[in-house]
Amino acid sequence: MLRKILNLIKNNFFLIIILGYGIYWVYDYFDTKNKIDNLEYGAKSNPLRKSLNIPVIDNYMNGQNMFRWESWRKKPKDDEVLHVWKNITPSEKENSILSKEMDAFRKRDSNGRVMQLNIYSTVTGDSVSDRDGKFFYYNSEPRNTVDLSEEEIDSISKSWKLNYLVKNGH
Repeated sequence: MLRKILNLIKNNFFLIIILGYGIYWVYDYFDTKNKIDNLEYGAKSNPLRKSLNIPVIDNYMNGQNMFRWESWRKKPKDDEVLHVWKNITPSEKENSILSKEMDAFRKRDSNGRVMQLNIYSTVTGDSVSDRDGKFFYYNSEPRNTVDLSEEEIDSISKSWKLNYLVKNGH
């Protein structure tokens, strides 16, 4: 009986190794996803982000690691504003959740070229946010980047119908 088991293991060793690795990979994937879903500064903090006019983690975004969320698509459809990615630096202070966040949105212009709006948010004490940003055409050469103030971010956000990001009510 023991000999049969040893022969079975010997004959199927490669398959057993692949199966073991596959089980580990699936467990690790779902364990990491569960940890990302339960992060204090993850999607749980979207109501706080909205109150500070900071981009939320959209439901179509996937956690790439504990600090980055991405859309599976890189380019928007016609008349769509696509939240492409979000990077988060959580607060190291005990009483705060958010610290710094970077977001990228893309939208097609009337000629079909893809515009990109990057928003850089700094949060103080989970109650005050300051933003600046950049605007440019995605995958264009040469890349002409325009630095944006808080008011210019509001203006683009409003024209792109990202109304929850409009801070100063233009």
